[in-house]
Amino acid sequence: MLPASADDLLVAAAVRLVAAGYRVTREAGSAEALDDFHGDAAEEASDEASARPVLSPREAEVLTLLAEGAPNKVIARRLNISVHTAKFHVAAILVKLGAANRTDAIATAMRQGLVLV
Repeated sequence: MLPASADDLLVAAAVRLVAAGYRVTREAGSAEALDDFHGDAAEEASDEASARPVLSPREAEVLTLLAEGAPNKVIARRLNISVHTAKFHVAAILVKLGAANRTDAIATAMRQGLVLV
């Protein structure tokens, strides 16, 4: 579910993630997580799914903008966050994906089905 205040960009990111087989869940005592929910497909790809990074919903939004080629300044403006916060999210995505740079992060995310381009 999305908040009533969700803008078009957030809705589009959520649709892409759902189409890729993800959902955002909130488990008791933990932060929000991005989970795969393909029933049988999840069992067949358990090794791949276990290697898939867990991105926060905001990181998923930032990743979508990265895939569009948006620089930090544009990401910040579109998500109504500071440039510093955008940089923080980009850095977290790079670490979680094990990527050396933004291009590598997008390539990795595409291989893992985290973004559709």
